[in-house]
Amino acid sequence: MKRFFKIASAVLLLASSSIALNAQTNPADESWELAKKQAQKEKKLIFVDLYFTGCMPCAQMDKEVFPDPKVAAVLSKDFVTFKSDILKEEIGKKLCMKYGVTGFPTFLFMNADGKVIDIAGGFQNVEQFTALLQNAKDAAKKGIFKKYSPQINEKEYPDFYVQAYMANKRNVPFDVIDTYLKSKDATDEVSFVIVTGLRVGKQYDDSFLFSSKKFAQDYGRWNVTTHVFGILQRKKKEFEKKNDLKGFQELVNDSKELYTPEEFTKYSGILLKDFGVEKVVTNPYTLQK
Repeated sequence: MKRFFKIASAVLLLASSSIALNAQTNPADESWELAKKQAQKEKKLIFVDLYFTGCMPCAQMDKEVFPDPKVAAVLSKDFVTFKSDILKEEIGKKLCMKYGVTGFPTFLFMNADGKVIDIAGGFQNVEQFTALLQNAKDAAKKGIFKKYSPQINEKEYPDFYVQAYMANKRNVPFDVIDTYLKSKDATDEVSFVIVTGLRVGKQYDDSFLFSSKKFAQDYGRWNVTTHVFGILQRKKKEFEKKNDLKGFQELVNDSKELYTPEEFTKYSGILLKDFGVEKVVTNPYTLQK
Protein backbone atom coordinates (compact mmCIF):
# COMPACT_ATOMS: atom_id res chain seq x y z
CA MET A 1 0.00 0.00 0.00
CA LYS A 2 1.20 3.50 -0.84
CA ARG A 3 2.81 5.74 1.70
CA PHE A 4 2.75 3.56 4.76
CA PHE A 5 5.53 4.50 7.12
CA LYS A 6 7.00 1.18 8.31
CA ILE A 7 8.84 1.96 11.51
CA ALA A 8 11.93 -0.09 12.38
CA SER A 9 11.79 -1.87 9.05
CA ALA A 10 14.40 -1.83 6.32
CA VAL A 11 13.46 1.62 5.04
CA LEU A 12 11.13 4.49 5.73
CA LEU A 13 9.37 5.65 2.59
CA LEU A 14 8.29 9.27 2.42
CA ALA A 15 5.26 9.34 0.16
CA SER A 16 5.73 12.50 -1.86
CA SER A 17 9.49 12.30 -1.84
CA SER A 18 12.05 10.13 -3.57
CA ILE A 19 14.13 10.04 -0.38
CA ALA A 20 14.41 6.67 1.35
CA LEU A 21 15.72 6.79 4.92
CA ASN A 22 17.24 3.78 6.60
CA ALA A 23 15.11 3.14 9.70
CA GLN A 24 18.16 2.06 11.67
CA THR A 25 19.43 5.64 11.48
CA ASN A 26 16.06 7.05 12.51
CA PRO A 27 14.78 6.05 15.96
CA ALA A 28 11.09 5.17 16.10
CA ASP A 29 10.13 8.43 17.80
CA GLU A 30 11.99 10.38 15.13
CA SER A 31 10.14 8.51 12.40
CA TRP A 32 6.83 9.43 14.04
CA GLU A 33 7.91 13.05 14.14
CA LEU A 34 8.81 12.86 10.44
CA ALA A 35 5.29 11.68 9.67
CA LYS A 36 3.80 14.62 11.57
CA LYS A 37 6.13 17.06 9.84
CA GLN A 38 5.14 15.70 6.46
CA ALA A 39 1.46 16.07 7.35
CA GLN A 40 2.06 19.68 8.41
CA LYS A 41 3.99 20.43 5.23
CA GLU A 42 1.40 18.85 2.93
CA LYS A 43 -1.57 20.03 5.05
CA LYS A 44 -2.91 16.51 5.42
CA LEU A 45 -4.35 14.40 8.18
CA ILE A 46 -2.60 11.36 9.67
CA PHE A 47 -3.86 7.79 9.59
CA VAL A 48 -2.15 5.33 11.97
CA ASP A 49 -2.50 1.56 11.69
CA LEU A 50 -1.48 -0.27 14.87
CA TYR A 51 -1.12 -3.98 14.17
CA PHE A 52 1.01 -7.02 14.89
CA THR A 53 2.30 -9.85 12.76
CA GLY A 54 -0.02 -12.82 13.10
CA CYS A 55 -3.15 -10.71 13.68
CA MET A 56 -5.73 -12.12 11.26
CA PRO A 57 -8.00 -9.04 10.93
CA CYS A 58 -4.85 -6.91 10.52
CA ALA A 59 -3.72 -9.10 7.63
CA GLN A 60 -7.22 -9.02 6.17
CA MET A 61 -7.14 -5.20 6.15
CA ASP A 62 -3.76 -5.31 4.36
CA LYS A 63 -5.04 -7.75 1.76
CA GLU A 64 -8.61 -6.64 1.11
CA VAL A 65 -9.09 -3.05 2.19
CA PHE A 66 -5.99 -0.86 2.05
CA PRO A 67 -5.17 -1.79 -1.59
CA ASP A 68 -8.73 -1.09 -2.76
CA PRO A 69 -8.67 1.79 -5.29
CA LYS A 70 -11.32 3.81 -3.44
CA VAL A 71 -9.49 3.52 -0.12
CA ALA A 72 -6.04 4.07 -1.60
CA ALA A 73 -7.21 7.18 -3.44
CA VAL A 74 -8.53 8.85 -0.27
CA LEU A 75 -5.48 7.92 1.78
CA SER A 76 -3.14 9.16 -0.94
CA LYS A 77 -4.94 12.47 -1.36
CA ASP A 78 -5.82 13.44 2.21
CA PHE A 79 -3.68 11.45 4.66
CA VAL A 80 -0.11 10.68 5.60
CA THR A 81 -0.23 7.02 6.60
CA PHE A 82 1.81 5.50 9.38
CA LYS A 83 2.04 1.81 10.25
CA SER A 84 3.60 0.22 13.33
CA ASP A 85 3.95 -3.35 14.61
CA ILE A 86 3.12 -2.95 18.30
CA LEU A 87 5.06 -6.05 19.35
CA LYS A 88 8.30 -5.02 17.68
CA GLU A 89 8.39 -1.24 17.56
CA GLU A 90 8.66 1.14 20.48
CA ILE A 91 6.56 3.88 18.92
CA GLY A 92 3.74 1.37 18.46
CA LYS A 93 3.91 0.48 22.14
CA LYS A 94 3.92 4.16 23.09
CA LEU A 95 0.89 4.89 20.95
CA CYS A 96 -0.93 1.91 22.49
CA MET A 97 -0.04 3.21 25.95
CA LYS A 98 -1.16 6.73 25.09
CA TYR A 99 -4.60 5.61 23.95
CA GLY A 100 -5.14 2.52 26.11
CA VAL A 101 -5.26 0.21 23.10
CA THR A 102 -6.19 -3.40 23.76
CA GLY A 103 -7.53 -4.73 20.44
CA PHE A 104 -6.05 -4.95 16.97
CA PRO A 105 -5.94 -3.58 14.47
CA THR A 106 -6.55 -0.16 15.99
CA PHE A 107 -6.77 2.90 13.77
CA LEU A 108 -5.94 6.44 14.86
CA PHE A 109 -7.15 9.44 12.87
CA MET A 110 -5.26 12.65 13.74
CA ASN A 111 -4.45 16.06 12.45
CA ALA A 112 -0.86 17.15 11.80
CA ASP A 113 -0.52 18.48 15.36
CA GLY A 114 -1.35 15.11 16.89
CA LYS A 115 -4.91 15.98 17.93
CA VAL A 116 -7.12 12.88 17.78
CA ILE A 117 -10.13 13.05 15.50
CA ASP A 118 -11.28 9.49 16.10
CA ILE A 119 -10.17 6.00 17.08
CA ALA A 120 -11.58 2.83 15.54
CA GLY A 121 -10.58 -0.79 15.27
CA GLY A 122 -11.25 -4.31 14.12
CA PHE A 123 -11.80 -5.39 10.55
CA GLN A 124 -13.63 -2.76 8.51
CA ASN A 125 -14.76 -3.55 4.98
CA VAL A 126 -14.14 -1.07 2.16
CA GLU A 127 -17.42 0.78 2.65
CA GLN A 128 -17.02 0.98 6.42
CA PHE A 129 -13.42 2.11 6.22
CA THR A 130 -14.15 4.69 3.53
CA ALA A 131 -16.87 6.09 5.78
CA LEU A 132 -14.39 6.32 8.67
CA LEU A 133 -11.99 8.30 6.48
CA GLN A 134 -14.74 10.65 5.33
CA ASN A 135 -16.03 11.16 8.87
CA ALA A 136 -12.49 11.98 10.01
CA LYS A 137 -12.12 14.55 7.23
CA ASP A 138 -15.48 16.14 8.07
CA ALA A 139 -14.74 16.33 11.80
CA ALA A 140 -11.31 17.84 11.19
CA LYS A 141 -12.81 20.55 8.98
CA LYS A 142 -15.24 21.41 11.78
CA GLY A 143 -12.43 21.41 14.36
CA ILE A 144 -13.98 18.55 16.31
CA PHE A 145 -11.33 16.60 18.23
CA LYS A 146 -11.20 14.21 21.18
CA LYS A 147 -9.85 15.27 24.56
CA TYR A 148 -6.53 13.44 24.33
CA SER A 149 -3.49 15.66 24.74
CA PRO A 150 -1.53 15.83 21.46
CA GLN A 151 1.85 14.70 22.81
CA ILE A 152 3.10 11.41 24.27
CA ASN A 153 4.65 12.09 27.67
CA GLU A 154 5.48 9.01 29.74
CA LYS A 155 5.87 11.17 32.87
CA GLU A 156 2.10 11.78 32.84
CA TYR A 157 1.43 8.13 33.68
CA PRO A 158 2.10 6.07 36.80
CA ASP A 159 5.00 3.67 36.46
CA PHE A 160 2.80 0.56 36.67
CA TYR A 161 0.89 1.71 33.59
CA VAL A 162 4.02 2.54 31.60
CA GLN A 163 5.50 -0.86 32.45
CA ALA A 164 2.28 -2.61 31.45
CA TYR A 165 2.64 -1.34 27.90
CA MET A 166 6.34 -0.79 27.43
CA ALA A 167 7.55 -3.93 29.23
CA ASN A 168 4.38 -6.07 28.96
CA LYS A 169 4.07 -6.27 32.75
CA ARG A 170 0.29 -6.29 32.77
CA ASN A 171 -0.38 -8.24 35.96
CA VAL A 172 -0.78 -5.14 38.09
CA PRO A 173 -2.33 -5.75 41.54
CA PHE A 174 -5.75 -4.15 41.80
CA ASP A 175 -4.89 -2.31 45.03
CA VAL A 176 -2.05 -0.51 43.21
CA ILE A 177 -4.40 0.63 40.45
CA ASP A 178 -7.17 1.45 42.91
CA THR A 179 -4.92 3.60 45.09
CA TYR A 180 -3.84 5.63 42.08
CA LEU A 181 -7.33 6.05 40.62
CA LYS A 182 -8.80 7.17 43.93
CA SER A 183 -6.31 10.04 43.98
CA LYS A 184 -7.31 11.29 40.53
CA ASP A 185 -10.29 12.62 38.62
CA ALA A 186 -12.01 9.54 37.23
CA THR A 187 -12.91 11.35 34.01
CA ASP A 188 -9.46 12.60 33.02
CA GLU A 189 -7.47 11.10 30.17
CA VAL A 190 -4.94 9.12 32.22
CA SER A 191 -7.59 7.59 34.47
CA PHE A 192 -9.67 6.67 31.42
CA VAL A 193 -6.86 4.85 29.62
CA ILE A 194 -5.81 3.05 32.80
CA VAL A 195 -9.33 1.68 33.30
CA THR A 196 -9.82 0.69 29.66
CA GLY A 197 -6.20 -0.23 28.87
CA LEU A 198 -5.75 -2.46 31.92
CA ARG A 199 -9.36 -3.61 31.81
CA VAL A 200 -10.05 -2.63 35.39
CA GLY A 201 -13.30 -4.30 36.35
CA LYS A 202 -16.05 -4.78 38.93
CA GLN A 203 -15.33 -1.98 41.40
CA TYR A 204 -15.26 0.57 38.57
CA ASP A 205 -17.92 -1.00 36.35
CA ASP A 206 -20.93 0.99 37.57
CA SER A 207 -19.18 4.35 37.47
CA PHE A 208 -17.87 3.61 33.97
CA LEU A 209 -21.32 2.67 32.71
CA PHE A 210 -22.74 5.85 34.23
CA SER A 211 -20.15 7.97 32.40
CA SER A 212 -19.90 5.86 29.24
CA LYS A 213 -21.71 8.27 26.93
CA LYS A 214 -19.53 11.17 28.07
CA PHE A 215 -16.43 9.00 27.70
CA ALA A 216 -17.45 8.09 24.15
CA GLN A 217 -17.82 11.76 23.30
CA ASP A 218 -14.50 12.72 24.91
CA TYR A 219 -12.29 9.75 23.97
CA GLY A 220 -14.04 7.96 21.10
CA ARG A 221 -16.45 5.03 20.87
CA TRP A 222 -13.94 2.26 20.17
CA ASN A 223 -12.32 1.96 23.60
CA VAL A 224 -15.61 2.72 25.36
CA THR A 225 -17.77 0.16 23.56
CA THR A 226 -15.08 -2.50 23.93
CA HIS A 227 -14.91 -1.89 27.68
CA VAL A 228 -18.70 -1.65 28.08
CA PHE A 229 -19.11 -5.01 26.37
CA GLY A 230 -16.71 -6.54 28.91
CA ILE A 231 -18.65 -4.94 31.76
CA LEU A 232 -21.96 -6.29 30.46
CA GLN A 233 -20.49 -9.77 30.20
CA ARG A 234 -19.61 -9.57 33.90
CA LYS A 235 -23.01 -8.09 34.76
CA LYS A 236 -24.74 -10.94 32.95
CA LYS A 237 -23.47 -13.39 35.57
CA GLU A 238 -24.90 -11.22 38.36
CA PHE A 239 -28.32 -11.02 36.70
CA GLU A 240 -28.31 -14.74 35.95
CA LYS A 241 -27.86 -15.48 39.65
CA LYS A 242 -31.04 -13.48 40.29
CA ASN A 243 -32.76 -14.94 37.22
CA ASP A 244 -33.50 -11.36 36.18
CA LEU A 245 -33.60 -11.40 32.39
CA LYS A 246 -35.76 -8.29 32.19
CA GLY A 247 -33.35 -6.30 34.34
CA PHE A 248 -30.39 -7.40 32.23
CA GLN A 249 -32.20 -6.51 29.00
CA GLU A 250 -32.83 -3.03 30.37
CA LEU A 251 -29.15 -2.65 31.28
CA VAL A 252 -28.07 -3.78 27.82
CA ASN A 253 -30.54 -1.39 26.19
CA ASP A 254 -29.12 1.50 28.23
CA SER A 255 -25.92 1.17 26.22
CA LYS A 256 -27.68 1.07 22.84
CA GLU A 257 -26.80 4.59 21.74
CA LEU A 258 -23.08 3.85 22.15
CA TYR A 259 -23.24 1.40 19.24
CA THR A 260 -24.25 1.56 15.62
CA PRO A 261 -27.48 -0.37 14.89
CA GLU A 262 -25.45 -3.18 13.34
CA GLU A 263 -23.08 -3.34 16.29
CA PHE A 264 -25.90 -3.33 18.82
CA THR A 265 -27.74 -6.14 17.06
CA LYS A 266 -24.56 -8.20 17.08
CA TYR A 267 -23.43 -7.53 20.65
CA SER A 268 -26.85 -7.60 22.31
CA GLY A 269 -27.47 -10.92 20.59
CA ILE A 270 -24.25 -12.30 22.06
CA LEU A 271 -25.05 -10.97 25.52
CA LEU A 272 -28.64 -12.20 25.65
CA LYS A 273 -27.98 -15.57 24.09
CA ASP A 274 -28.46 -18.52 26.46
CA PHE A 275 -29.26 -16.24 29.41
CA GLY A 276 -29.56 -18.41 32.51
CA VAL A 277 -28.61 -21.58 30.66
CA GLU A 278 -26.13 -23.58 32.67
CA LYS A 279 -22.80 -23.86 30.94
CA VAL A 280 -21.66 -27.46 31.16
CA VAL A 281 -17.95 -28.01 30.66
CA THR A 282 -16.90 -31.58 30.03
CA ASN A 283 -13.47 -32.67 31.15
CA PRO A 284 -12.16 -34.77 28.25
CA TYR A 285 -9.96 -36.73 30.64
CA THR A 286 -13.02 -38.10 32.45
CA LEU A 287 -14.60 -39.53 29.30
CA GLN A 288 -14.69 -43.28 29.20
CA LYS A 289 -13.18 -45.04 26.23
